[in-house]
Amino acid sequence: MKITVPATSANIGPGFDSVGVAVSKYLTIEVLEPADAWHIEHDLGDIPSDENNLLISTALQVKSDLQPHKLVMTSDIPLARGLGSSSSVIVAGIELANQLADLKLSDDDKLDIATKIEGHPDNVAPAIFGNLVVASYVDEHVNSIVTDFPECAFVAFIPSYELKTSDSRGVLPSDLSYKEAVAASSIANVAIAALFAG
Repeated sequence: MKITVPATSANIGPGFDSVGVAVSKYLTIEVLEPADAWHIEHDLGDIPSDENNLLISTALQVKSDLQPHKLVMTSDIPLARGLGSSSSVIVAGIELANQLADLKLSDDDKLDIATKIEGHPDNVAPAIFGNLVVASYVDEHVNSIVTDFPECAFVAFIPSYELKTSDSRGVLPSDLSYKEAVAASSIANVAIAALFAG
């Protein structure tokens, strides 16, 4: 069994924590034979190869008594560089549990689980649905709209250093004035209309 999940670009324009698009770079998980303990073969640096890997810890959040397996993880998504690498792993972990335990989760079920784990839907939604997704997460409820996104070329600046989402959020202001909030809302509305218009 193979699980393939795309990279994503999110926080598009003013769509903070709510707008994302799938990008054609991929994380692939190959599920091999059952084992006594989880083991992930990969060449992705110093990420864990056991149940401490985000893939396995996510799968175990979904179904705690999964049979351990040997896995092979490959990815051409740059790690911690703004293309949703951790979201792709979370989505793959949910799908791993779904397949191994035959949970029959719908895509909306997967989005609910992924958003609760990630804290926002902007990367996990397009990793599940593909295309362009606009989503909200209010009072632990996710709403999402998926629309086709035209084929286009993306230019991504990939820095030579890792930047975790939690660190980048530290530079954001904690409050916006009413005037700033109105401006941000109007800009977001125009940006979403432009994206949906293609």
